[in-house]
Amino acid sequence: MRARRSRPLLLVAAGVGAALTIATSAGCASGTVQPGASTPVTTATAPATTSATAPASTPTPEPSASSTPTDGVPTDQPTNGPNTLTAPTAGATVDGPDVPVTGTGTGFEATLSWEAVPTGGGDPVAQGFTTAGANGEVGPFAFTATLPPGTYTLSVWEPDMSDGATGTKRHNQVSVTVTVR
Repeated sequence: MRARRSRPLLLVAAGVGAALTIATSAGCASGTVQPGASTPVTTATAPATTSATAPASTPTPEPSASSTPTDGVPTDQPTNGPNTLTAPTAGATVDGPDVPVTGTGTGFEATLSWEAVPTGGGDPVAQGFTTAGANGEVGPFAFTATLPPGTYTLSVWEPDMSDGATGTKRHNQVSVTVTVR
C-alpha cells in the first residue's frame, strides 16, 4: 500500500523538479540575476493578450489663440524661475506717485526684496520687501511703490540668505521698465 501512495508523490515531485529546471533555464537565457544572487532567477509574467476592442479615443485639445502657455504663465510677463511680475507690464506708462506692483514668487521665509532704480542707473528711489510663497511654494505678492515722475527699472528677487556663499545676492530676479507720470 505504501508503494501506491508514494508513486503519485513521486510524479508530483518530478513535475515540480521539471518546472524548476525549465524556470532556471529560462532565467539563464534571459540573463536575469537578482542582486546578491549567484545564479539567474526568473520571475513569472503573464503572456500578452490581445483584445478585440479598440482602446478608447481621447480627443486632442485644439490650441487656442492665447498668450498663456500650458504652464499658466502668460508669455508677456517677466518670469525668472518661480518669480513673475504681473503688473505693471514692461514698457507701461502708469499714474503715480503710488504704483501698485503684483506678481507671484517664492523665497526663504516668504520674503522677496524689491527696488526701483532710475533707467540709466543710479541709487534706488524706492526699495523694500514683500511676502509671497515660502520654501518652493509659489504664492502671490502685492505692494505699492511710491515713485516720482520718471522712467524706472522695477526689480523683484529672492535675497541671498547665505552671506554671499552662492555667488549672487539676487536669486530669480525679475525686472520691468516702467514710466511714471
